[in-house]
Amino acid sequence: MADEAKGTAGEGVDERVKSLEEALSLEKAKNEVLMEQVLKSENTLAEKDLEGFADVIPNEDRAFWRGQLLENREIATGMLNRMRERLTPAPAAKAEAAPAAPAAPATAAPKPMHNREAAPRPASAAGAPAASPADKAAKIRNRAQEIARRDGCSFTVAFRAAEQEITG
Repeated sequence: MADEAKGTAGEGVDERVKSLEEALSLEKAKNEVLMEQVLKSENTLAEKDLEGFADVIPNEDRAFWRGQLLENREIATGMLNRMRERLTPAPAAKAEAAPAAPAAPATAAPKPMHNREAAPRPASAAGAPAASPADKAAKIRNRAQEIARRDGCSFTVAFRAAEQEITG
């Protein structure tokens, strides 16, 4: 009788283990179906987001941003929204900036910062005041360099010759 009791108890455990394994495999199959649905939904949502941000994302960067949207959607959409804001200023900012800026015609060319044409013209040599000592020294130096190159002499010799030419 003891052997019969052990046999029936072992059979009951085996049946219970088999039924639990079947239930586990059924739950794994359900889990796989759910994971496939979740992945499909995430891919669809990422594609939808890529289309929504088509004005910000260039075609060559779509794969990168798709990965970012799948990895962390909240941060990626936040960054893309900030990029969109930088590309198109808010209408309120445009409205505020317009009255504050001076009215200028839209077709007017921008005025250059330094314009030589607007600078005053130097007076002619006849009516010009005497040159300053710095101007005179610069002229002598430049002429001395020319003489030194032309004649192949030292700078001091050329300087004396240039000084005599310019001062008279």
